Amino acid sequence: MRQNLMYKAYVWLITTIRDNGPMTLSDINVLWIKDKVNEGVGLDRSKFFRYRNEIEEIFHVTIEYNNKHGYYIKNPEIFRKDSIENWMLSTLAVNYAIGECTDIKDRIGVENIPSSERFLKDIVQVMKKNQILHISYQAYGRDRVSHYSVQPYFLKLYHQRWYLIGPSDSRPVITLALDRMKRVRNTGLEFLMDSSLTVTDYLKDCYGVMKDETLEVEDILIRAFGTEVNYLRDLPLHGSQREVKQGEDWADFRFKLRPSWDFIGKLMERGDRLKVLEPESVVAKIWTKHAESVKLYKENEESGEV
Repeated sequence: MRQNLMYKAYVWLITTIRDNGPMTLSDINVLWIKDKVNEGVGLDRSKFFRYRNEIEEIFHVTIEYNNKHGYYIKNPEIFRKDSIENWMLSTLAVNYAIGECTDIKDRIGVENIPSSERFLKDIVQVMKKNQILHISYQAYGRDRVSHYSVQPYFLKLYHQRWYLIGPSDSRPVITLALDRMKRVRNTGLEFLMDSSLTVTDYLKDCYGVMKDETLEVEDILIRAFGTEVNYLRDLPLHGSQREVKQGEDWADFRFKLRPSWDFIGKLMERGDRLKVLEPESVVAKIWTKHAESVKLYKENEESGEV
């Protein structure tokens, strides 16, 4: 319980200073006392300094002091990063906000992450020890359960599913969805891993969680139309996305990645709001998929299914 209250305090301090700009300790205290979570108890200087140090240690958010303006977030860019610290902070902030609204819980909808509890904690603990996992796994469309010995290099959350990525006994690198795992066992066997490897670097030229080495990294130019322009500005499709040209009702964005079918599917999902300009190889993939969709609907129409 005490730890839960401390994390609430961390999140409260970070979001309050972030959202209000530079603040004196007196300014912070006024809002602190008003918040019902703190039950009207003030925030003394020693407790604030302790929380500030713990916040930097846990979330890597640095709260600095300026003699003229007060306390501020020194590294606000961390809130824009695709990092575990930012994800933790956002998740905790949402949990605490909703936790205080149990009286209207039937009016708030959330998405389920089916694999988040069953195996996630155990896998994280084994990753910390650099030990090999034995995994029983049933992929979609397969009647039989497969068995893999996997070195758990990375975990990645993508489209509400957790994925484990790492070398296995059957292939150089395997990607497994946690919700398709039937059994996970720690073998106790250790492996060596380069400590400089990160999941961000591994997937930097990929869209999603699959790294297809047969695909070359391409320089891809896409034109967005109408409201899609602002959508891409606010929610980039990929870390390499750069806006390179603007028109009256359109903008061009450049990407550098492997044009996987996941990426092609994402572009097609946006319908007539996105158009691939180059390279021709990616344009051809889009044409092929659209042609297959048209053919499917024509077949349904001819058979009377539509």
